Amino acid sequence: MLMNPQEVGHGYGGYKKGKPEKGKLTWRFNAMFVHDFVWAADKDYILDTRETMQGVKLYFLYQDDDEIRENWKKLQPDAELLFELASERYGQYHYPVYSIIQGGDGGMEYPMATLITGNRSYGSLLGVTVHEVMHSWYQMSLATNEALYPWMDEGFTSYTTSEIMAEFFPKKPSEIHAGGYRGYRYIVERELEEPLSTHADHYETNVAYGVAAYSKGEVFLHQLGYIIGEEVLDKVLLRYYNQWSYRHPDVYDFIRIAEKESGMELDWYVQYFVNSVKTIDYGLTMLEETEVGSRLTIERQGKMIMPVDVLVETVDGEKTMYHIPLGIMRGEKTKDSGAGMDLQVLEDWFWTHPTYLIDLPHSRKEISKIQIDPSQRLADMDLSDNAIYLEDGRIIIEEEEEDQPEE
Repeated sequence: MLMNPQEVGHGYGGYKKGKPEKGKLTWRFNAMFVHDFVWAADKDYILDTRETMQGVKLYFLYQDDDEIRENWKKLQPDAELLFELASERYGQYHYPVYSIIQGGDGGMEYPMATLITGNRSYGSLLGVTVHEVMHSWYQMSLATNEALYPWMDEGFTSYTTSEIMAEFFPKKPSEIHAGGYRGYRYIVERELEEPLSTHADHYETNVAYGVAAYSKGEVFLHQLGYIIGEEVLDKVLLRYYNQWSYRHPDVYDFIRIAEKESGMELDWYVQYFVNSVKTIDYGLTMLEETEVGSRLTIERQGKMIMPVDVLVETVDGEKTMYHIPLGIMRGEKTKDSGAGMDLQVLEDWFWTHPTYLIDLPHSRKEISKIQIDPSQRLADMDLSDNAIYLEDGRIIIEEEEEDQPEE
């Protein structure tokens, strides 16, 4: 907040005996609950303003340039909508103003402001704006120690950016966070991955740090929605922000919120996905005829344990989504819009057992398809054995398929 508008509002350095005194200007600002700041000025800036429904004043400062003016004008109503969407889904924006400023060498977040280079396509300009604004939630308000937990800032910001950008540029559900999964698989396949618990200054390579902070952090949240259900994840993010703002939370503060909202034990998820580089790999290894139907064998081939969703589709179009909880969770999701259909919950899979059997009420001839996690939220490292396709009881295809969540 500008504290001395009467002194600087007319371009004078101050007042003396009721008359303006020319000279240097001193602008005095005050901001509460911030841990950083930025300041920008240019005599050629255009200044546009808007106000959100919640009363947040938005400022847009940019050069009057033919190549950028149109996109920066177009940005303004979308920025207003951005604050409304984010406040509704992730918690009320805590500050009174926000400035989107042309400047810097890319995009950089600050309390109540961001610097963004100007000459961009509209999709790029909006995308960077969304990302930098979302830092107002996961770094400016929550203020997690970014040296110790960079992924709790950049990763959570990347997750919410992907979710909100899908409101502006709709995508299929499995495509919204696909970039995060590609990045994560990239460092795993090239043996560059280091645990998310690594201090930001101590990664062996820049790519390992960058992908861990942005991509694997995004996967952490999206995959948590697979474990506890999308509806519960929404509640977790809202409660986390409301309860931990200005308190510098760590990963266990976050996971305790997730445990309270889901009713499950989730410390194992931190142990495996944050503190280790163990990876997920499940496969469909056998489908045998039985007297009453068929028996499916699922094998855990990776070292990381996870609950498993399995879709079974019959030749007449009947679809069943089986959910196999982990015994270590001491609970299970009962609703998950991300799965695309109701769940049939099976008995727990205990982490000491490498295989799991499902007795299906259908013969092989009655089954057309079986697939692990059609939603593709499970960060399985080898998708080649995640689906079986049958015709007249014979397996005809057994390969990776870019399938979408069942509607």
